[in-house]
Amino acid sequence: MLPAPTVLLACLAVAALGILCLAAGVGRKRRWRDPTRLFSWPQKQQLIRQANGRCEHKPPLWFRCPAPGTEADHIRPWSRGGATELWNGELLCRRHNRRKSNRVPSPLYRWRLARRRKKY
Repeated sequence: MLPAPTVLLACLAVAALGILCLAAGVGRKRRWRDPTRLFSWPQKQQLIRQANGRCEHKPPLWFRCPAPGTEADHIRPWSRGGATELWNGELLCRRHNRRKSNRVPSPLYRWRLARRRKKY
C-alpha cells in the first residue's frame, strides 16, 4: 500500500530543505579570522628590518634565497586562522610567496625560521 500523497510531499520537502542547507553551508563550523587581512606599512617596515630586506625562504639543504623580500606573508595563512601580527609575519620574495600559497608550514619549517632569525 502506498503512503498518502501529503506524506510523500512532506518527505520531499524535508529532503530538499536538507540539501539546500548542506549546499549553503548551514551548520558548518566557521574558522575564526583576524579582521585585519593585510599587514600595515609600519608592520611591513618592521619585517623588512628584521629580515635585512631579504627573502626569508630557505630550502632544507640549500642557502637562504638571495632575492629581496618584497611581500609580507603570514606564516600561518590568514585564510586558515592566522593572525595579522608581527610574530606571524615573514618577508618573502614574490616567487616564494606565490609558491607557498595558503599552505600551513610544518613545525620543522617554523623551528628553522626561528633559529635563522637569531642569526640576522
